[in-house]
Amino acid sequence: MEFKHESVLLEEVLDGLSIKPDGIYVDGTLGGGGHSFRIVRTLKGGRLIGIDRDQDAIEAASKRLAIFSDKVTLIKDNYANISSILAGLGISGVDGVLLDIGVSS
Repeated sequence: MEFKHESVLLEEVLDGLSIKPDGIYVDGTLGGGGHSFRIVRTLKGGRLIGIDRDQDAIEAASKRLAIFSDKVTLIKDNYANISSILAGLGISGVDGVLLDIGVSS
């Protein structure tokens, strides 16, 4: 199955996150990784945690973000579990969280 999604309000999201090159960011609704691609592209020593409960989304994002694999951790789960996910990764705080909770098509 081909996974398609167009990131909405991309520039506004990036401006709102004020991404720091060494920051830790969570995309709790990873989808195809459009927002995440732009976030991780800015990171130098930072890290991106991508969460999605859809295996097709995880696979699509994994391909899209493959060139950044040293800075990306993808988790198949629900963003509602973000506290336990981060604790399991040994992360006690983050610099930004993105949840694209609009209508899914």
